[in-house]
Amino acid sequence: MAKWSALVLIMMVVIAATVTVEAKKQNAWIKCFRKCSKPCKPNDGNCYERCKIKCGGPNPPHGPGGPPPPSKNLYEMASVKVRGRKK
Repeated sequence: MAKWSALVLIMMVVIAATVTVEAKKQNAWIKCFRKCSKPCKPNDGNCYERCKIKCGGPNPPHGPGGPPPPSKNLYEMASVKVRGRKK
């Protein structure tokens, strides 16, 4: 029984240490991004994207084929009845 308790305790310490290290990495990325993006204009998406790349920011997960194609629902409008007529 003591072996299991010791094993569980060691696993908990390892998990806590891993979480702490990851939190520090995330904090460092945010500091770098904020410093880099200060001169960016609010509507300059390219500037923010360059800062994200420079600071090693998070990337959305993509499979081997790249990002998924946009949904058709974004481009098609649903038909709506306006004053009894279908528009």
